[in-house]
Amino acid sequence: MRIAVLSLALASLLTTGAQALACDGSEIIFEDKFEDEAGGWSHKDTVEVKDGSFIFKLPADDMQSNLNVTFTVEDADICTEAVWPQSGDQPVLGAGLLFWGEDNRTYYQFGILNNGRFWIARKRDGAWLGTIAANIDSPAIKTSPGASNTLRVNAQGDTLAFYVNGTKVRELRGQAPTGGWRFGISGDNFDKQKEATVLFTNMKVTD
Repeated sequence: MRIAVLSLALASLLTTGAQALACDGSEIIFEDKFEDEAGGWSHKDTVEVKDGSFIFKLPADDMQSNLNVTFTVEDADICTEAVWPQSGDQPVLGAGLLFWGEDNRTYYQFGILNNGRFWIARKRDGAWLGTIAANIDSPAIKTSPGASNTLRVNAQGDTLAFYVNGTKVRELRGQAPTGGWRFGISGDNFDKQKEATVLFTNMKVTD
């Protein structure tokens, strides 16, 4: 199964590379095609980074987050490419883009589900403070097994814009962290019995 998932990731690099360049900033701050573990991510038993894939290996009813530990930004345009598992029999899964992160317990999350919905939420000191957008339907989200989706957050000062596959799905104003902040990705498995994987094929941050 893992071989099939990795093969899908490599194919996605060839077929969806244009989407990965969705960030509009002229200066590239960070770019990782997940060819190895040198991109500044936390190493965990539940994470595998190699051969063009960042894979969250999620136990049943589990959520995993990973903020980059080597880069901080202020204003930034953040993009990542998420790929659903190829199997047709899969639980409800979530793939998320993290922003305005202070540490692994304090950040905001913009995520999509493989049932065609998205959400925006805030976590502080390990507790979810509230959901800004909860399970909103969006036709921009691709839901079929093996489909890839480009998630993008454009953070300029206290203004945020959220995109899925080039379509703006929400705008927000909020209080950005003072000074630099961190970005990252996350995976959610909502099945209470089965393990699952959530896969990313690249990430890019521009200014």
